[in-house]
Amino acid sequence: MKEVKALYLANAREFMRDRMTVFLVLLLPVALAVFFGLIFGGGGDGVVLQLGVVNEDVGSAGEEFLSGLEMPEVEEALDLRTGTRPEMLEALNKGQVSVVVVLPRDLSAALATGEPATVEVLYDSARPTSAGVGLGLVRTMLNEANLALSGATRLLVMEEKSVQTEPLRMIDFYLPNMLGIALFWLGLFGTALPLVQQRESQVLRRLSVTPLTPSALLAAQVAWRVTVGLLQAALFLAVGYLGFGVGIAGNKLLFVGAVTVGTLVFVSMGCFLAGLASSSEGVSAVVQIVNFPMMMLSGSLVAVEMLPAFFKPVVSVMPLTYLGDALRQIMVGAAPLYSLGLDFAVLGGWLVVLLALAARFWRWE
Repeated sequence: MKEVKALYLANAREFMRDRMTVFLVLLLPVALAVFFGLIFGGGGDGVVLQLGVVNEDVGSAGEEFLSGLEMPEVEEALDLRTGTRPEMLEALNKGQVSVVVVLPRDLSAALATGEPATVEVLYDSARPTSAGVGLGLVRTMLNEANLALSGATRLLVMEEKSVQTEPLRMIDFYLPNMLGIALFWLGLFGTALPLVQQRESQVLRRLSVTPLTPSALLAAQVAWRVTVGLLQAALFLAVGYLGFGVGIAGNKLLFVGAVTVGTLVFVSMGCFLAGLASSSEGVSAVVQIVNFPMMMLSGSLVAVEMLPAFFKPVVSVMPLTYLGDALRQIMVGAAPLYSLGLDFAVLGGWLVVLLALAARFWRWE
């Protein structure tokens, strides 16, 4: 036990002396979480459509249409701008409005005679997201106007009921995800790279010929990295709670368990990757090959629902997918991709597989 404690403290001192590792493992993920928090911390209250309207109608119908858009219940969802066609086209090109509705000159006359009137809706195809939202809302507005003009009875009436007392914000999505990425980077940059560097400098070789058992050496390595993982979690909780009001909505023991299991999975992955590479340059290449797809296809930076369908099988086998899902459920009560039991089961399965691979490919020199 004394040997494990001594090695644990030696690993701690070595870790703290390596400024790049401290930055990559501890500071960079927290800085990214703060970055996302500053951008998305107040988000999630709803979509506001930036709508431009050009009223070319010579009658009263155009003014009545604009009056309807200025009603209090509509104003909450609209950022309304009016002007001439050239002014609104310029605003559209600058991204100041999402779509522009042009009310035609003969609108009042056409409505008076019961003839259809063509309403132009201009949008920028280079901005598909905002244009798509804008076109959808404009279609709804015109359908409502057609229904009112026709005098038809509403046979289907929508009753809106919220089933979530505290709607999630974007920061509630990103903060647990960034904690998952931090634990993932602990395995890559905080485990794989240092182990290869110790092997190159013959540190591991010298330790292998001492009375220390390999199990004691690995226990000290893993114990220190689990400590770092829990420290990362504490930093994220402090930043999230003090800066953005994000804490742990669920069971705190489950949170500690998810962090611990996630750390063990990715530390085991780091030991395995260290065994595959024979040099620092080689392990850096392997780490980057693993790093990019794991972050982009695990739902950590891009929501799983937004990924193309052909990526879904890849998403479903990545351990970071299940760690992020578990952390989101426990921390902020987010809608689950999988049950918590399945998240922990898959992470446990990955841990067994990666431990076996790490033992199989472990090299002292």
